[in-house]
Amino acid sequence: MTKYISDVLNVSKENADKIRIDYWQKYGSTLRGLQINHRIQTNDFLKKTHNLKKIESKITPLRYIKKIMKSIREDKIVLTNAPKHYAKFVLKKMGICHHFKKIICIEDNFYIPKPNQNVFKRVKKLPYEKFILIDDNKENLKQAFLCGFITIHLSSIREQNKYINFRLNQLNKILKLKNI
Repeated sequence: MTKYISDVLNVSKENADKIRIDYWQKYGSTLRGLQINHRIQTNDFLKKTHNLKKIESKITPLRYIKKIMKSIREDKIVLTNAPKHYAKFVLKKMGICHHFKKIICIEDNFYIPKPNQNVFKRVKKLPYEKFILIDDNKENLKQAFLCGFITIHLSSIREQNKYINFRLNQLNKILKLKNI
């Protein structure tokens, strides 16, 4: 992503990395910041920055992931700021794609990323009684909580926030959660 920004904006890699981080923090995704501030070609960005060949060797399924998926009997949905081809590839590589009823990606949200509340409001229109967001990003969790989601913070950082219902330092600890 840094290389793409450096090439397209004609800036140093150091400045590109600062831009990438700044846009991710300010807009919820680097893509959104580039769209707003530089009118970049969205599909070109997604294709060049989400290269499947570069990540394939880095994907290793979590030890308990299949047990976790089977233990959650309710329908499961992926909500990601990643493009669809990337999300499906990762889920298939991990051997869990078939566990998800729906995969909602950046394209499905008109390239508007989490933590934008409209993303969570659109998800809440789906025909389910309960919505749970498991995420490592506190701003995503805050906005989801404000839209009525139950929130699970996946992090080793211990801090109290009224918008975090549960905190896990490892995903396999979800097996111990009751009454969610």
